[in-house]
Amino acid sequence: MTQSPSHSAGVSPPRLLQLLAQSGAPLADGPLPCCGERLGRLFGLSDTLVLDSAIAFRSRHPGMDQGPAFERIIKELATTRTALVRKISKYGDEIEPTDNVDFELYLNSWLTLQRRVIAASRQLRDKTRKAMKDHNQNLARLAELDSTFDQAMTGYTSQCFSHISKVLEQRFHALSPAEQTTSDPSHETGIAPDDWLHRYCEEAQNLLLAELDVRLEPVLGLLEACHNEVMDSP
Repeated sequence: MTQSPSHSAGVSPPRLLQLLAQSGAPLADGPLPCCGERLGRLFGLSDTLVLDSAIAFRSRHPGMDQGPAFERIIKELATTRTALVRKISKYGDEIEPTDNVDFELYLNSWLTLQRRVIAASRQLRDKTRKAMKDHNQNLARLAELDSTFDQAMTGYTSQCFSHISKVLEQRFHALSPAEQTTSDPSHETGIAPDDWLHRYCEEAQNLLLAELDVRLEPVLGLLEACHNEVMDSP
């Protein structure tokens, strides 16, 4: 696991953070603590014991070449991502427009899509770890380490991602003409009053697409390790 680059180092923050900032979410000023310090805050004593066990993990199976299985997972990942992107791009279309736009309808629709993203990324990650444990000792240990980190950080990551829906609610009310106190709603938002809902749906889609990529990063990292191990094997 690598440390996220510091914003002060002249490196652009990840796309999800950029989009959240554009939507009005407050971001931490200054460089983040080092990766080790941040992980230390998330890992308790029981987590470190489990981590120590994972580092010493040895598979009880001799292992078999899982190259074809890795290739199938790679194809499934591409297919799954394409299908999710297609669903996300249609966000809001299924909601019948009315004079009084109900945020709850849009929130529930967005949360449904988010749950699909979570379930799909979880399934792909579990499948990858299963194939890794069946391949050889090196990948089996890596799969065990990934599982340990995943379990230790589940609560923290869930809490972080849950803030996105709160940002969306604030953005919805900021764009909605009904929430504006000025006589010209487009004065603050910079868009025509009739276009605000389309703007909101577009921003909500972009945030979920960025979240999708973040949630798939661990799977991509594991698959890259699998590819390297297969290529280096005699």
